[in-house]
Amino acid sequence: MAPTSDLVRDSRLRTRFYSGHTHHTYYVSGITARQRTVKREERWQRCRSLGSGAFGTVWLEKLVSDDAEAKQRAVKEIRKNSHRSNTIDYSRELEAIAKFSHEKYERCFVRSFGWYESGESVFIAMEYFPYGDLEEYISSPLPELEVQQIAFQILEGIAFMHENGFAHRDLKPTVRPLYTLNILVKSKGPEWWVKIGDFGISKRAEEGLTALRTLNGTPEFMAPEMLVQLGLLDMENLPVSDRYTVAVDIWSLGEITFRALTGESPFPIRQLGPYAKGMTTFPVEALQSHNVSTAGRDFVRSLMAPLPRDRLTAKDATTHDWLESQRPSSARSSLEIQRLWLLLVILLLEYLC
Repeated sequence: MAPTSDLVRDSRLRTRFYSGHTHHTYYVSGITARQRTVKREERWQRCRSLGSGAFGTVWLEKLVSDDAEAKQRAVKEIRKNSHRSNTIDYSRELEAIAKFSHEKYERCFVRSFGWYESGESVFIAMEYFPYGDLEEYISSPLPELEVQQIAFQILEGIAFMHENGFAHRDLKPTVRPLYTLNILVKSKGPEWWVKIGDFGISKRAEEGLTALRTLNGTPEFMAPEMLVQLGLLDMENLPVSDRYTVAVDIWSLGEITFRALTGESPFPIRQLGPYAKGMTTFPVEALQSHNVSTAGRDFVRSLMAPLPRDRLTAKDATTHDWLESQRPSSARSSLEIQRLWLLLVILLLEYLC
């Protein structure tokens, strides 16, 4: 693989491979003129597999350097020639991972610590999430306020991606069958923190496979236009020019939000066709049966309009009334800040007394 951008080249790790562990060498800035450049080394030991699929494996590794504090990471290994094809160029996806690991975006995305490669594989070192993926937590309905937290955080990440010219294309709450790091949980409810990852690496690896294989396990999260493009759905009302836009991520967010609110899918695959063709209406009854607010029902329905042009954009969705409590400038956020200040004042007074 030949990286094409400085961002990708700069995030490559100097690496040597040994039996049972990986050795990285860094040159960092010191604090004195005599130590302007400091050499730092890390040894990572492979512990166990976190998941595997047709194109590689994700491993849990721990830092075993003599003077290092205990740390863990997830390392995604993607085999370069996994499907009788030429070596796949991952530079676009590696660029996305490096870019969105910047502190400006870190709250929304799985952080990458860099990448490296052998003759057979590309490796991406990332945050490890002991709480696993979001799928484990939305098989039963969550409280509406908690779903607002999750939806807003995913949406914020989607907006960052779209603003920078990236479409995820494969948002889903699960990491199976391969630990694709789509939506992982950093902290659980009632105060959720979820992060987006993967950036389509597995999708790039699957290019050239049959539609059935490509869709294995995830068709319910794919927008109608993607199913049309893959020949699995016939929609005469969908113009060719609308078949593939960043709106596919908005649809996926709608699916995730619906599931988190109800514990079920809005459209089993056989029911999606009639809805996409305008023969049936959006299943708001399922949301109503779980006492989802009017604003919540409108939000999900707006994300899952059959035609891409009718869906909310990521930017517009962040301003929807349903997410008012999640925006930094909201009354709820201001109240929380006031409570924190009050707590600090009380602690200060107790200390002074």
